[in-house]
Amino acid sequence: MFKSFRIGNRLEIEKNGACFLNSRRIELLGLIREHGSILSASKALRMSYQQAWSIIRDINSSSPLPVVVRQRGGANGGGAVVTEYGQNLISRYESLLYRFNRCIAEMDDELQSICSF
Repeated sequence: MFKSFRIGNRLEIEKNGACFLNSRRIELLGLIREHGSILSASKALRMSYQQAWSIIRDINSSSPLPVVVRQRGGANGGGAVVTEYGQNLISRYESLLYRFNRCIAEMDDELQSICSF
């Protein structure tokens, strides 16, 4: 069924008026966790490494604890690790997102009953 009216919104957590976490940032963190690399995660998102690194610096500087830590060089090259705190942030954001989407869906259903004539 086509819905001509729809409630649209995205979950964004702000700190001091600036974005701290949103779906795109959580996706980046998840890919860093999966690949062990900011570069690989940025490529998977079709994002420049500089943009990804800028986002990570921003998240880390806004956070009370490090979310991503870089590992330099070595025999296998460097990499990046999402900290335990960062993994907790991912889980909690996903839980909030699920509840947020359920709430939006309920409001959307209510909107459809109001606007269907």
